[in-house]
Order: sequence, then structure tokens, then C-alpha cells
Amino acid sequence: MLPAKYRLRRRGDVANVLTNGRKTPAGVVVIHSLPKSKQPSEFAFVVSKKVGNSVVRHRVTRVLRHIVADQVTSFDPAQQIVVRALSKSAATPTQVIKDDFVAAVAKVNSYAN
Repeated sequence: MLPAKYRLRRRGDVANVLTNGRKTPAGVVVIHSLPKSKQPSEFAFVVSKKVGNSVVRHRVTRVLRHIVADQVTSFDPAQQIVVRALSKSAATPTQVIKDDFVAAVAKVNSYAN
């Protein structure tokens, strides 16, 4: 489970990251990142109806949330991150999603430095 202090909750904040943040695609996920002034990094998830029905979308969200909870310290601090699942993520094994996510994190961190 992703601790509450790492969650990006407000709809306006998510929209701001999606429109103004840097987009980093990697496989079946896209990471949108935007620097912020305070720590820690905050995360949100976007899984659209193109991914599947409600059950499938929630499964993909749980997988992503679990992956982010394991990788939360690998991000540079003080960022707002939105993880967007692409439609192919529903049929993709968890390990492949994790590998794509780790690759995207490396790209995001290279931009930040």
C-alpha cells in the first residue's frame, strides 16, 4: 500500500501534472512528472476505460500502486508524479509492467539531474 503522505489527491493537481509535466513513455506506462517545492514526492494513477472494465482497471491500479510503493525511494524527492496506464497494460504480466516502470523512473531521474 502506498502511504498517504505519498498520494497526490486533488484533481487539479493531477490535471496540472498531466498538462504541464514532462511526459516519459516506457512500454505500457507513461510517467508524467513535475517538480515541486516541498518533499516528499507525490503519486497519482490514471487508468482509463480503454484499459478494460472496472475490475480490470482496479487490478491494474493495484499493481501500479504496489510497484510504486516498492520504488518510491528511487525517485528524486520533491516531484509530483502521475503514472498513466496504457490500454495494453491489462494483458501485460506484472513483471513486464514493473520493468517498464523502472525504465521510466531511470529516464525521469536523468531529466531531474
